[in-house]
Amino acid sequence: MLQKKFMLGGLALSLAAIALAGCGGSGDSGGTKTYTQVDRLARPAVNEVFATVANNRHQINDQDNPTDDSGQLANDIQSFMVGTAGRSQAITNVVKAVLVPDVMVADLSQSGNATYLGVETGGATGGTFGGRDLKDDVVDTSLGVIFGATVPTLGLAPEDGKEIPALTSDHVGFGAKHFTSAFPYLGAPK
Repeated sequence: MLQKKFMLGGLALSLAAIALAGCGGSGDSGGTKTYTQVDRLARPAVNEVFATVANNRHQINDQDNPTDDSGQLANDIQSFMVGTAGRSQAITNVVKAVLVPDVMVADLSQSGNATYLGVETGGATGGTFGGRDLKDDVVDTSLGVIFGATVPTLGLAPEDGKEIPALTSDHVGFGAKHFTSAFPYLGAPK
């Protein structure tokens, strides 16, 4: 059965470009405007950890296309995971397979709630719809994948004994967030 996969990151960029193109702005006399991509963030902490810490390539990855991630971001992940973090090649391969390309993926043929990395891990993170819910702690999830035992715990690679538990959380848990029942669903910080 052919799965319908929806690249949310690409859609968001496309919708933003369409919205901006229709906005004219002051001084627009109907000419063509050029917009410059300055940031790309599908998965929080991915570009910040791998591209910035490993080889100071954050800006390059921000302005790159997701189609180039297999040659760019994948190399940053390889360098950081094996060199800086000292993780095994097996865990590194899983991280690259899950996080490249750096886009949000949702399988619209699936029902249920959004589950961060659900499509990419085949449902190992709790569901197969994918995307992300406002209540998902995506930074802690990403840090757990990078520095913790998340990959072995999910059965995606053997344990390597190289976890760094102190780096698996940003310590901004669910209790620090305030949700509302109306859009934009995020209230003032507590």
